[in-house]
Amino acid sequence: MDDQLLEQFLQLIRRQTGISIRPQDRPQLTKKLLMRCRALDYRHPSQYLALLVNSESVAGQKEWQHLADLITTGESYFFRDHGQIKVLRESLLPDLIARHEGDRTLRILSAGCASGEELYSIAILLKELIPNPERWQLSLVGYDLSQNAVAQARAGVYSRWSFRGMNPTLQARYFQETAQGWVIDAALRQWVRFRCVNLLCPEDYDLLPASLDLIICRNVFIYFDSTAISQILRTFVSLLRPHGYLLTGHTELQGQEISPLEILSYPESVVYQLGIDPPVQPQPTPPPISALEEARADFAQRNYTRALALAQQWQAGHPKDEDCLLLMAQMYANQGRYAEAIATSQQILSVNPENVNALFLLAHIAEEQDDKATAKEYLRRIIFLSPNTVAAYIELIELHLSEQETDPIPSLLATAQMLLLQHHDRNEIIPFRQGVTVAMLQHYLTHIAATTFSKNTSNWPYLNGVTTQI
Repeated sequence: MDDQLLEQFLQLIRRQTGISIRPQDRPQLTKKLLMRCRALDYRHPSQYLALLVNSESVAGQKEWQHLADLITTGESYFFRDHGQIKVLRESLLPDLIARHEGDRTLRILSAGCASGEELYSIAILLKELIPNPERWQLSLVGYDLSQNAVAQARAGVYSRWSFRGMNPTLQARYFQETAQGWVIDAALRQWVRFRCVNLLCPEDYDLLPASLDLIICRNVFIYFDSTAISQILRTFVSLLRPHGYLLTGHTELQGQEISPLEILSYPESVVYQLGIDPPVQPQPTPPPISALEEARADFAQRNYTRALALAQQWQAGHPKDEDCLLLMAQMYANQGRYAEAIATSQQILSVNPENVNALFLLAHIAEEQDDKATAKEYLRRIIFLSPNTVAAYIELIELHLSEQETDPIPSLLATAQMLLLQHHDRNEIIPFRQGVTVAMLQHYLTHIAATTFSKNTSNWPYLNGVTTQI
């Protein structure tokens, strides 16, 4: 694999997952990428890159799950890092338990939880420290990018190797040996849940602001660049309660702006704590928020029931508001209420026949219902109304490919490439493909040309900017 192609893989992985592959790890990454190429029977890594670029397809989503397992390190074991475990056992957890004796609630997040040993270790510490834990509401959440790791954590079954840092007495107390391995105690498992989450996507967190007492994110930030660390750190701060703690790996936040966190130094580790917020100064009363703005906010949080009620309230007084109608149609579609989504989209088009967003939604619904002919008609209508809309060309190309209709593809490919070259910078992020740059999309289109029309691609004027070698 040449350096240019490897760099495109590195950029895409960084944008999609936040993980920055270190120079010393790149040879190993190359081996893993080539291994996946062989597994998929690809002749050239550019084909694999094209698959990853098309991350919204079913095949692309599935492959990102495979790749996440390859680029993440699942190495973990119980009571790892004795120094930080000591800080947790002797200082942080006792302080939190004392603070919450009144409400008897504790909420803890393990970010980058791997196969669950870390979070179960915290559960064991709480069981040992709280006199009557059954009277408490204990919520322990583990997030990891790897679906395989999350599946193992949910199973709660471990080999002897996972206990190399654990006191045998505790192992015997909280685990039962079976033919499959050592199984975690059921009473502890009821406190713990695990989810597959990309830490760079706070919209996927199922946690409320200011709801966590402790966030543990150890040996995770070493895989992220400074920008990604800063973004995740801001999310963590927003999730902490006053006096809540953040525990990271040693020196992982060096050079970061940690305000409003305060540094607590222990002989074994550095800990970050969110102090009490300063007194709130009286602020001018903000203007009232419209029902439509509230609906948009609820829609962003996927609270569709309330968002729809607010949108309908607004629409009653503004029957021709296209933005409100489009929001309602999107909510209907997201809930699988396609008949209502189609009717509302058609209502938009009766007000404005050139509303491209409504046409896109109708195309997506038709494709979801496997009515590809109707989906193509809507996309052609978009191109007629808005000839510079690259997304319509891309989706139309992919629909034709899915039905092995090759005749319309050359002109669509050439036009899409021309628009990309004329109107976009190569490093610009494409808004309709998460984490994909213009250069990567060009590579994807060239891959389609090279694999669909193996001959005469040299005569296509806009398909020679990226190598077509396969």
